[in-house]
Amino acid sequence: MTPEQFHRAWVLQAQADAERGVLECRMCRRRGPLEETTTLWRNGLLVFALCDRCAASHDVVFSPTPAGVEVRARRRSPVELVAQEVPRVHGPR
Repeated sequence: MTPEQFHRAWVLQAQADAERGVLECRMCRRRGPLEETTTLWRNGLLVFALCDRCAASHDVVFSPTPAGVEVRARRRSPVELVAQEVPRVHGPR
C-alpha cells in the first residue's frame, strides 16, 4: 500500500469513527473519544487527529501546503532510556 493509499484509507476510517464519536490518534494509534482528541478538518474532511496525551507531550505544528497539510511534531522533553544489566544465566553445576 502506498502512503497515499494508506492516508486515503485512514481518512475514510476516521470519518466513520468521527460519526461514532471515537477517533484514532495519528501519532500513537490509540483510539479515544472525540472529546479527548484535537482534530484538523479541511474541506469537510478529517485530515488529522491527535489525542490529549500526545498533545501534552509534543509541540505540534500544522502548515498548509499546495498538496494539503504538513504536520510536524517534536517531543517536549528528551526520552530517557534506562539500561539494565542483562541477567546472567548459569548452567548446571
